[in-house]
Amino acid sequence: MREIDLSFWMPIYFKIAERLKLDVEEDRRATRVMDSLMIGKKDLSEELEDLIKGEDVLVVGNGPSLNRGFDFDGIVITADAASLKYLRLFGREPEVIVSDLDGPPEILSMRSIKVLHAHGDNIGRILELVPRVEELVATTQVEPTERVHNFGGFTDGDRSVFLACICGAKSIRLAGMDFDSVSEYDIAAGKDIRRKMEKLKIARELLKLSIEMGCPLEVGGWS
Repeated sequence: MREIDLSFWMPIYFKIAERLKLDVEEDRRATRVMDSLMIGKKDLSEELEDLIKGEDVLVVGNGPSLNRGFDFDGIVITADAASLKYLRLFGREPEVIVSDLDGPPEILSMRSIKVLHAHGDNIGRILELVPRVEELVATTQVEPTERVHNFGGFTDGDRSVFLACICGAKSIRLAGMDFDSVSEYDIAAGKDIRRKMEKLKIARELLKLSIEMGCPLEVGGWS
């Protein structure tokens, strides 16, 4: 399965790391931890590509606008905590869940393909939760390894778009991706709201970049 061109992606990542004061070496350490935990597990990256290639894709975030509902017939990718909200609102599980494991752990029991992300701030959750999942796609935002992929993107939402693009989606739409407000889950979970808002700015920037790369992402009302 194709991955992001590192000569293109890494300068973008380093700028994000500087902007958010990320520890690049911790991101690399998290990747090594994830790689070690993938030994003996099934990597579903080829199945993921087969699922998405040539299909219409909807990327679902956990923003307030998701409550308005929508009509869609295609492959649904949910970003972390949006998975439970999507199930509650529409009575079905998404085909794919993209998560850095800071959402509700119940999502790991869904039948969806899990795309689980390693970064320096979630090593503890990787060690706790990844052993529970026998089949998954492991991802990183730094250099990939034999068992951990880099498809581009930074937050769960924009990573979902980059993933769909890499997998050859025919079209990509967004739902519940609200870049000017945080979700009730973020507030209840006690997340740093100022930092969250900065990450949403980065997500918007990366989505614009994905269009420049040729991703078939519909602009809609978010740009």
